[in-house]
Amino acid sequence: MNKKLRETIRLVWRGLFLEPAAYDEAAADDNPFVEGVFLVVIIGIVAGLGLLIGGLLAWATTPDLAQVKAILLEGLRSTAWYDAMRVEPEFVRRFEQNYELGWRIGEFFAPDPGQAFLMLLLTPLRLLVSWLWFGLVAHGVARLLGGNGTVGQTMGATALAAAPQLLLVLGLVPGLAVAGVGTWTLLARYVAVRRVHENLTWPQVLTAVLIPTIIPVLLALIGALLSLPFLAGLLGGLFA
Repeated sequence: MNKKLRETIRLVWRGLFLEPAAYDEAAADDNPFVEGVFLVVIIGIVAGLGLLIGGLLAWATTPDLAQVKAILLEGLRSTAWYDAMRVEPEFVRRFEQNYELGWRIGEFFAPDPGQAFLMLLLTPLRLLVSWLWFGLVAHGVARLLGGNGTVGQTMGATALAAAPQLLLVLGLVPGLAVAGVGTWTLLARYVAVRRVHENLTWPQVLTAVLIPTIIPVLLALIGALLSLPFLAGLLGGLFA
């Protein structure tokens, strides 16, 4: 195995378990930004492979949804409730329309080989974008609070904070969710910012870590609120 790759694997492993010296090492690299890109891509590829294999296993073990859909529809049509309701005008049309819509939504989230392979490509890209956003915003906030680290050091250390994403390889087991990945990543980011901007107090470091995490949530909530009238009109038209 290439020496550089072996060293990277050891560094990521130490970063996964929040070893402070590992984050110091990542921050002190000769070119921490380039090294950070390399770290994030390697982590993303490994995590993506886990999601790919897990997605393929889930797809292989999922029953034929078309058959399930047909069996359920036949069962609903044979119930006393359906017989009683079908006397109402337009009931059958609305029922079948809503039933079809519900299954289309369900099929969108059903395991699919194409989606599984897409995750292999998108996971490294998602981690890169997340790292760039978090590292730059967290560094800016830390500097505003008086932090003494450089942007290169921050980007190098926060790249290693992507290591907990390796827990996504547990996606090898279909249906297994790793609830702690987000929390573990947050802890790793805290350690990274803390090691680079060592002159800040822990509340200041926590502020620098949370702000880039909270901003996308706030933007998503604002977007959802602004889109409510449109969604209400769309759903009203579908169920009319």
